[in-house]
Amino acid sequence: MTHSLDWSLLQAFVAVMRAGSLSAAAQTLGLTQPTVGRQIRTLEEQVGEALFDRTPQGLRPTGRAVALMEHAEQLEQAAQVLSASITGKPESPTGTVRITTTEVFGVERLPVLMQPFLRSHPGITIEVSIGMQVENLLRRDADIAIRFSRPEQAELIARQIGSVELGFFASEDYVARHGEPPALDRLEGHVWVGFDRDSFGARAAERLKLDVTNTRFAFKADSMLAQREAIAQGLGMGVLEARAASRVPGLRRLLATEFAPRSGVWLVAHADVRQGRRYRAVFDHLAKVLPAEFKD
Repeated sequence: MTHSLDWSLLQAFVAVMRAGSLSAAAQTLGLTQPTVGRQIRTLEEQVGEALFDRTPQGLRPTGRAVALMEHAEQLEQAAQVLSASITGKPESPTGTVRITTTEVFGVERLPVLMQPFLRSHPGITIEVSIGMQVENLLRRDADIAIRFSRPEQAELIARQIGSVELGFFASEDYVARHGEPPALDRLEGHVWVGFDRDSFGARAAERLKLDVTNTRFAFKADSMLAQREAIAQGLGMGVLEARAASRVPGLRRLLATEFAPRSGVWLVAHADVRQGRRYRAVFDHLAKVLPAEFKD
């Protein structure tokens, strides 16, 4: 039995996928929660399977829902284009775009860079996931990523937009108490600040050829902001992004001639993301403003 397409069901579905709950989706659509719930159940009946797992933490999309969302968003974009064509008034793209990036950049620079864009695109909402974990763009855990390592998945669109320099840093107080290490291979006697449980620290140490097996850590945190503050407070020495560290008073760079590795910065998106107007608008804006942030 075939069913004619009811756009209101897809609108409810898209709203729930973006909002994460029936109540939030209902508020977005200007409907009641029971109405949105009925629309989702009707759509699930037409699809022939559940689109959401009902968990104590809320609604969790199934794999079928994730696949359906891609098609629903394409229809949504097409409807916007059709509306603009009929009225003769081009509409600004609307909807949510999720960006993942590192904590320091996500806190200190991304809001500044997105300010002019969001003023000119009031219908777009930016969600930011910050941290060192690389969210899976293929599963659409995020739409766009600003990564500080080259992505490995061939299915992704990746554009290198610059690079950052890393360095050893310590506070003036730490140097006054412990002195500066004379060479990269003579770090004994020094204490460190580094990562706790996040595997990023071990991967970074391996990539930078740093042997930290016998290193004494005085402070560990999976937050780069916490690490930077601990270094600034003299708790130990550690590796920081040089440009961001230069903005912190009282930090001194150590062994600059021996240790100054560079890491590429990449703007990354799933190939399908570029087909959506709001994703393309955000991606193009970031591609325009980010190179100035990461000049060699």
